[in-house]
Amino acid sequence: MKALPQSVYYAIGIIMMKGVSLLMIPYITRKLSLAEYGSLESLVLLADIGTILFSFGLVDAMYRYVGTTEGSEKKRLISNCFTLSFLFSVFGALLLAVSMTQLIAFLPVKFEPYQLILLAIPILIDGLISIPLTLMRMQAMAKKFCQLNVAKALIQALITFVTLELGFGIDGVIVAATVSSVLLALALIRYQWDQMGSFGYLKDSAMLLKFCIPVLIGSTSVYMITGLDRWLLAQYVGVEQLAIYAIAVKFALLLALVLQPYALWWFPNRMATLQQNDGEKKCADLALLGVNAGIVIALGMALTVPSLLMLLLPESYHAAGGITVALLAINAVKNAGDYMNLGCFSGNSSQSQMWIHIGCAAFAVAGYFWFVPQYGLWGVVAILGSVYLLRLMLLYVVSQSIQPLNYAHRTWILSILTSVSAWYLHAWVSQPLSPILTLINGLLFGIATIILLIALRVIPVHDFIFSKVKSLKKQYVRTS
Repeated sequence: MKALPQSVYYAIGIIMMKGVSLLMIPYITRKLSLAEYGSLESLVLLADIGTILFSFGLVDAMYRYVGTTEGSEKKRLISNCFTLSFLFSVFGALLLAVSMTQLIAFLPVKFEPYQLILLAIPILIDGLISIPLTLMRMQAMAKKFCQLNVAKALIQALITFVTLELGFGIDGVIVAATVSSVLLALALIRYQWDQMGSFGYLKDSAMLLKFCIPVLIGSTSVYMITGLDRWLLAQYVGVEQLAIYAIAVKFALLLALVLQPYALWWFPNRMATLQQNDGEKKCADLALLGVNAGIVIALGMALTVPSLLMLLLPESYHAAGGITVALLAINAVKNAGDYMNLGCFSGNSSQSQMWIHIGCAAFAVAGYFWFVPQYGLWGVVAILGSVYLLRLMLLYVVSQSIQPLNYAHRTWILSILTSVSAWYLHAWVSQPLSPILTLINGLLFGIATIILLIALRVIPVHDFIFSKVKSLKKQYVRTS
């Protein structure tokens, strides 16, 4: 199967999974109080860090080693990765058993032991699930990968709906996540066994773990930026404010979801593009296309999402609208860092990103502990924006020192100036309007901004049309 159809399947799968989750938010927020939703978010944060720690970066090790081997050696490496993942899961279960009391006392929100046990099941089997799903991606089984993940999302949504209707509250949401993960693991057992043929091979563990540790450190550092903020909100400000922030985060992440199809195509192809004729210019232009798309899409969402939240969610969640706008701007900065870092992947420089993330994580931790107790939600936003701006500058400087690219900086400057102007003008015009009229006004402003950016050649529609016309002319000349 070719790369484009593969990317289409991945895009469909991701959009369906995230879409189901987002569509459930208006329903869940009407079934759970602000405090209950904040408590649920605390459990999600615990699940996130548990998944990072007990997965131990083995998926990245598979990309590195399994993808370059064949035959019996490949089966042994797969068995080694799966066996390590199983051992980490057993270790995690034992650790939970002996530290349950201390963990409950440490958490910012009080939970019952049975709730943590239910939560631990999907955490501990996530690594066992990730390995066969990763193999499917490596073997171009995008359709099967998509089907399984969408089925899991739909089953989880259905169980969540039923249990909330029966009045189980947070417990119902946890049960839905647990049951759907167990069913996915059972569905993957046969495929995983066919790939490895045996269980218990550990002779290559030292090589694998040596590669995994920097990945684990980098992933943990990223979590310190995007997870510690919510822990401290729950501790210092309360779960109600955490719930508002969690809603804003989920809607702001739509930016990455919309950009995912382009990212799925560009990121695997950027190094190959660099090797082409005029590859440096192509890479610079295509990277800036991703940056500018992020800015424009963030603007479109900033113009519409706050009014949508007012229409879809209970009044107690409406404060999330302003936070969402700020987080969209921050995510646009983060997206720019993701695209303008090609040099960090050139040669033997892959660890440069790890050190940048460690430095940014240290800055974030210090900032959160200083600002969150004093400024609450907006303290988190200020630190998060500062961290991602610092990350962008560091990635750009390091990348350019390794692989200089001639970026057309005029385009992103025009994107920012136009977007900021459009947002402020929209906010001024929409002050006396109802949420529905504000939404319509936002759509009109978004369309007008896109037309202006096309006219300014920031969005390269002219170049695309010209290249297509040129290609059609060549085909016509050949046929005639």
